[in-house]
Amino acid sequence: MNDDFYVAFEEKFRGSEELIKERQKKYLKFINPLKILKDEVKALDIGCGRGEWISLLNENGFNARGIDVNESMVRLASQKGLNAAVNDALGELRSLDENSIDIITAFQVVEHIKFDDVLELIKEAKRVLAPCGILILETPNPENIMVGTQWFYLDATHKNPIPCELLSFATHYYGLERNFIFKTNEKSPSEYERDMGLFDVFEGVSPDYSVIAQKNGDQSELFDEAFAVMPGVNLAQISASYNNKFDKLKQQIDGVLNAYIKRYEAAQNELNDMLNSKSWRITKPLRVSMKIAKKIVGRLKRYARKSKILMSKEMIINEQAKTLTKKELQIYNLLKKD
Repeated sequence: MNDDFYVAFEEKFRGSEELIKERQKKYLKFINPLKILKDEVKALDIGCGRGEWISLLNENGFNARGIDVNESMVRLASQKGLNAAVNDALGELRSLDENSIDIITAFQVVEHIKFDDVLELIKEAKRVLAPCGILILETPNPENIMVGTQWFYLDATHKNPIPCELLSFATHYYGLERNFIFKTNEKSPSEYERDMGLFDVFEGVSPDYSVIAQKNGDQSELFDEAFAVMPGVNLAQISASYNNKFDKLKQQIDGVLNAYIKRYEAAQNELNDMLNSKSWRITKPLRVSMKIAKKIVGRLKRYARKSKILMSKEMIINEQAKTLTKKELQIYNLLKKD
């Protein structure tokens, strides 16, 4: 893929430099304790891109540099005065001495390379990291259904999504025993919990995660506070929120339905009491008489309507009779008698 095309793609779909830099600030708490241990903390950013992380590290007192295989990206970072060079991850790591780097980061990198190379990257990073050194690997989170089925494949340079448990196991396997899954970049719960729909389940899980791993060393307890927090949103959590919403709705519907049932039962009891009451039995003849009277009135009304119709017909006939001749009138009267 053309380097300039990928730069434009990043600008369009990853987000502005300001946004990315703001998101990356949350990682500072994992590396700030290193400044207590050393006067100079060295950092290597693999796949540095436009240089947001290098810039943030420099602003916070770290000695940071970056590498990238994309020459256009490196040129952009260098134009900002950042220390960036063209190289691939394994080539760079293999050129470094043991215990020579305090921080190694790779944001949105491991999904671009073969998994065997990911394992080799972790193995080399463990060798290069100084005691208490930190490795941060951020990548798209396939537990997010929209990421795992659509958004991941928007970037044609992506290879395969990597489940967080697999990447965490890989760091542990290669000797970084203290490792931490840090799910991140999700929406604020207030954005979907009030009017939560099914699509929020599909996209509400943290879209990215990092495995943050530490090499053994003295005074690692300085990092305990940072490693104690478990942020992010997983699929089980957001599914439970969705189910809770419908459980509450069901409770509301059940409450309304139960209220109507109670009202119906109360009305039925009142009716039964009335039908079984002494006054209802005493007034039965009156109710029967009323029914008969209503029937008689109904019949009288029907007779009255029929009479009106007959009278109207008689009037029409009489009017017609006036126009008959004497002979026709005699014949008409005879027929009428018959």
